[in-house]
Amino acid sequence: MILRHFKEFVSYRASVVATIIWPLPLLALNVYQYLGLASGPQVDEILNAKYGIPNFSGMIILGTIVYLLYNRMLWGTGASLQEERFSGTIESLFLTPANRTTMLFAFGFSSLLEGAWWIVGVFVLSWAIFGLQPAIADWAAVAIALVSTMMALVAVGVFFASFFVLTRASDQLATSLMAPIRYASGVAFPISALPAVFQLFAYILPVTYGINALRTTVIQQGTTISLIGTLVPLYLVTVVLIVVGHFTLKSVEAQAKKSGSLYKI
Repeated sequence: MILRHFKEFVSYRASVVATIIWPLPLLALNVYQYLGLASGPQVDEILNAKYGIPNFSGMIILGTIVYLLYNRMLWGTGASLQEERFSGTIESLFLTPANRTTMLFAFGFSSLLEGAWWIVGVFVLSWAIFGLQPAIADWAAVAIALVSTMMALVAVGVFFASFFVLTRASDQLATSLMAPIRYASGVAFPISALPAVFQLFAYILPVTYGINALRTTVIQQGTTISLIGTLVPLYLVTVVLIVVGHFTLKSVEAQAKKSGSLYKI
């Protein structure tokens, strides 16, 4: 399954290149909004004094990378079962002896392969174009932050895959979630700059913790110990999403047994 989706991804070469080109205007918009108010060093100084973030372009680039991974999971893993339904192959997929949740994890890891291209491509291009000054004190902490974020976003994909096929509204829900998640997770600004009510919403999102973890380790000289306060809630949300996704998938199967068809749920 992973190999199949990877082949589908690389079969359209123009699309592969486009995946790292289209985020650049969004990055440029966020970067130059800050530069319209003050020079780069001045913005860095203000953000560092108020929020402990020493590099504003790094803040935006890392936030955007995590958000891109989230989108990949939302439209890749999250919409995977709905796509199987539209293709008329969902019944065959569910008749296989493989564990249903394991299949969704396979969809998730195939999306990670595609997301890895985004991470490397967008990071390198953004570094070259917008400037990024990494301040890494612990490479192990960076690896832990990145892997933990990826696993959390796979859990997001597993949850949405089950939820979307149950609601029959994957496209509408995925589209409606994009802007609120991007805003509330602080892709282009510190979460603490949000009003208190939005911060409450932000801290239930795994995207928020993934962004914080990478910013802490890549541009704020964070160590493994300093990550604990971010990783504990990230792991908790990951487990909750996997459990809820698993039981939602069970609900899908139960409805299918009653109706006799997965296509008509």
